[in-house]
Amino acid sequence: MEIIDSHPHIYSENRVKFPTITDPWDPGEPASASDLRRRMLDSGVSKAVFIQTGTFYGFDNSYVIESSNIHKNWATGIITLNPDDEDHLEILEQSVNKSNISGLRGIKDATGRLSSPNVYRLWEKALHLGIVVNCMVMDDLERVTEIGKIATDLFPLRIVIDHCFMLNTSNKTAETLRALEYLAAHQNIYAKLTSGTHGSSRVYPHPDMHDPIREVITMFGTNRCVWGSNFPNSLWSKGTTYLQNLNLFTEELGLSVNEKEDILSRVPLSLWFGNQISD
Repeated sequence: MEIIDSHPHIYSENRVKFPTITDPWDPGEPASASDLRRRMLDSGVSKAVFIQTGTFYGFDNSYVIESSNIHKNWATGIITLNPDDEDHLEILEQSVNKSNISGLRGIKDATGRLSSPNVYRLWEKALHLGIVVNCMVMDDLERVTEIGKIATDLFPLRIVIDHCFMLNTSNKTAETLRALEYLAAHQNIYAKLTSGTHGSSRVYPHPDMHDPIREVITMFGTNRCVWGSNFPNSLWSKGTTYLQNLNLFTEELGLSVNEKEDILSRVPLSLWFGNQISD
């Protein structure tokens, strides 16, 4: 099975070539594309989907784009753009057509909405380009009906809910699961199962998150779920290691071989790597 990491962030050590935002969130460990690759190889992971690091670079996607091009034999990239900036429509089109970019990280507009014309305009461009939108609204459950409407209006645009609305066991757990169940009825919406570590109140293997994750898998089906590492793990996984993030799915959740193949391989390959299915 070819394992795909659907959610690592990468950070360059060269802050002259790739300047950061003011007061960036430090990764807490070496976290370049090469550092990630070493973690992947040590853990048996074949490919990665680089996620633009907004808390470090804002809307400057230069490092993700360059890294995606350099490492196109094992990676692709997701960029984050400003829906209120009309020029970002052209940036999206150029990035997809001229670089190894296969997705948009969709965020709210300046008013905090997804239902605005500006968001629709950018997501519709993604639809026409044939790429996936990773919907990132943190735990803002007020956006759920808007996401459902966009999924209907822009069908068959594929929408992945990043971090499952920050699903956790200490705050809004039941409400978040209800929101996910509502969206699971839309066949073009997918769940990114990255909450096992940062949503837990317990150390690895995070037993309190096992049932919530299994509930999400049941709602969406394994054909609409993906795994991600949350690399760099010093920052985004409370110190749970890269390999432990993977082992949560390969060993701890009790998933069948077919379920693991869907979540770890088949589904992310179909979303971001042009249906490259490994034997």
